[in-house]
Amino acid sequence: MVLENEVKRAFERYRKALEEALEAALERARAKEALEARIAQGLLSGEIQGKNAEEREAKARALYAELYRALAEAEERYQRTKTALEIAKAYTEEVSLLVRLVAEGVGA
Repeated sequence: MVLENEVKRAFERYRKALEEALEAALERARAKEALEARIAQGLLSGEIQGKNAEEREAKARALYAELYRALAEAEERYQRTKTALEIAKAYTEEVSLLVRLVAEGVGA
């Protein structure tokens, strides 16, 4: 019964980690899309100008610092949830292996 509960907890943690990783990926995609759209608007309106790509990017970073920050935060959250997902996956695999070993009588 203890092992059964541990299996259930492991899979619940894994499911939750999957959901959080999906949300973080979507959040990152939305932040990137918002930044790219704003930069495109700035280029079209002439708000972002410069002799080369580096100057234009510097201008965009100055004008849209909040959007760049939002993207960086979303990227960090995504990386953290990816790591949590890998940990949950490894733990679930470990518990699954223990179940197989117990079922085969190896742990006895």
